[in-house]
Amino acid sequence: RETDGPVLILDAGDYSMGTAFAAAIRETGGELQLLARMGCDATTFGNHDFDLGPDGTAQAIAVAAKAGRVPAVVASNTTFEGNDPALAGFQRLAKEGTLRRYTVIERGGLRFGIFGLLGKEAQFYTGGAAPAKFTDPVETAKEIVKILRETEKVDVIIALSHGGMTKGADGRFVDGEDVQLAKGVPGIDVVIGSHSHTELHEPVIVNSRTPVVQTGKYGENLGEL
Repeated sequence: RETDGPVLILDAGDYSMGTAFAAAIRETGGELQLLARMGCDATTFGNHDFDLGPDGTAQAIAVAAKAGRVPAVVASNTTFEGNDPALAGFQRLAKEGTLRRYTVIERGGLRFGIFGLLGKEAQFYTGGAAPAKFTDPVETAKEIVKILRETEKVDVIIALSHGGMTKGADGRFVDGEDVQLAKGVPGIDVVIGSHSHTELHEPVIVNSRTPVVQTGKYGENLGEL
């Protein structure tokens, strides 16, 4: 649709699994290909993206990338150093630039810095991720924000946070890891959240400046900020 400025289409993880179609993800990389056809610019890892193990995750990304353009997969607090053969696919994707800690997109005269985090609760559900490991999301975010501001000179910093929201006693969603990320790292300009399948019809504004948004689940909604 017509807009007054640049548009980014972003996804905050768990882009795979959830349907019978996902049984073939290692062979087709179908979800990433579909996201690309939808115009998605970047995504990150959710806990379900490790359901087939890190080698299966890497294989799916590689197959999709070979078939054509895929969204940037930004995994800022996923670490895969070491000699374990199960990590070889991730290491190869990182070397090729398909998997990265952050990405910078220039659009409409602005530089957008985008990075992705797997939240602490989500990490608990990544039993299939080993031997890949995860660093603290807030501490990692501080490091990446510094790089994006000082080295990459971006205008807008967007965090794809697979952390989640929690419901308060009044039934409203005003807190959670997505919100705590924005509070702990005030240099973030926008938090695109996920994991808790929360439909936020209005942003939660943190520090009087940073909107935290989330669109639910299963691609049922397209959020507009």
